Amino acid sequence: MGLKFGKLPPVIDKRTIPLSKILRVELLPALPLSYDIDESLGGIQDNFVFNNSQFGDCVIAARAHQTLRFEKFEQGIQIPITDNEVVNEYLKESGGRDTGLVLLSSLKTWRKNGWKIGDKNYTIYAFASVNWGDHKEVKHCIHLLGGVNFGMQVFTEDIRQFQAGEGWHLTGQNGYFEGGHGVYSCAYRDIGNGIKSTQYLEDCKVVSYNQDGVWIMTWGKRQFATWDFWDARVDECYAIVDNRDSWLGNNSPVDLAKLDGYLHEITGQITDEPGGCIFPFIGNLVKKVRNVRTKAISKQSRI
Repeated sequence: MGLKFGKLPPVIDKRTIPLSKILRVELLPALPLSYDIDESLGGIQDNFVFNNSQFGDCVIAARAHQTLRFEKFEQGIQIPITDNEVVNEYLKESGGRDTGLVLLSSLKTWRKNGWKIGDKNYTIYAFASVNWGDHKEVKHCIHLLGGVNFGMQVFTEDIRQFQAGEGWHLTGQNGYFEGGHGVYSCAYRDIGNGIKSTQYLEDCKVVSYNQDGVWIMTWGKRQFATWDFWDARVDECYAIVDNRDSWLGNNSPVDLAKLDGYLHEITGQITDEPGGCIFPFIGNLVKKVRNVRTKAISKQSRI
């Protein structure tokens, strides 16, 4: 199978909301040592290449992998996303040419216009830049926000490891730079005991690398990558705020007032329209907030 690249170099926009500016750290739940979105959803079928072997549509393919998880939680079923839908959106955003996409620009399009899957249009409420060097912040995104959508640099050695069935890890030899890649991470493990994972390949070669890191959806596989590899290869990273109503209430770890303020400055619009889905922890939070509001209204009506 061919491996295509299509993430153009990062573009910096000073208006991009930093996730750290809207998180209320004191209200964040404790992080588990490991977390897998797919397990929390009861499993998901995702071995889709989304034609990233023929087109440089990796940025939209990463969006598709994340949308599968969003909608599995919201609808309770896995929605079908076809190769043609991914390629059509890619060519629509690239102006009809297979030239790749700027990840930040594509996220803006996703938020503003959405994209068509079947007979529905899927949008997001907002996105925020993530400090990928802060592994705790990355893990919070995977734990609470349905993963991270990010860009990375790929080198010859990385392709060799992928094709050999190895997890991504640093060897001290990168080879040549092959291209920028848009990808999505849906799980992490960070036990922190320094234990090496020993992998026996078909040719009896033994490969060892640290067992802590993230799982990345790319080219039809869940690909493991160590934290060291993550630090060396990632060049931009974003959290998706899929649903505004997910963050209502005084106990929300996201400061919705700040988020809305940033969005108003960026877009010049004020909106409280919900969109997307609510992930498990946030869903429970919303239920608690609504129960408190209902009790308060009921009490006021009796006064």
